[in-house]
Amino acid sequence: MDDDTKKFLTELEQKHGGPVRWRTYATWYGNADGTLREYGVFLYVIGNRFYFEDFERVPSILGYALKPKKNAPPYVKYEGSFSADEIVRTQVVTKSLALDCIRGRGKSANIKEAGLIDKVFRQLVLLVETEEEGTFFLELMDRKGFLEEVEKIRRTGDAL
Repeated sequence: MDDDTKKFLTELEQKHGGPVRWRTYATWYGNADGTLREYGVFLYVIGNRFYFEDFERVPSILGYALKPKKNAPPYVKYEGSFSADEIVRTQVVTKSLALDCIRGRGKSANIKEAGLIDKVFRQLVLLVETEEEGTFFLELMDRKGFLEEVEKIRRTGDAL
């Protein structure tokens, strides 16, 4: 782990009052409230809470930064959290159904789990529905690890 990463994780630990126990990246993020982050969010666990935040993405070609478009809106940081105890449902769904929900063309309660054909031929995301914070859609790099972490927290009642 490089120095910048260590510094970043230390800052997160100080901000939230505990060690970062698990982390991954969601390459795509959406929320049923209409929020969409095409370039994803960093997702991590401190205590029994999952925290997420995005980062400003500077467009580039072959490592060379491009100037942003003149009419591009300014970057506004997005972050939030939810408790593992608040999760009432998780299921794998198609990205297209998630987008419909994010854009207000459907309700998360009506989204069905992806079938076998969907799992083979379509992009999939994880639907995470919570009691308090709403419904999130995450295209996780480590979906299995996320689900294991949720179960571990529920089993122990808190962080290990």
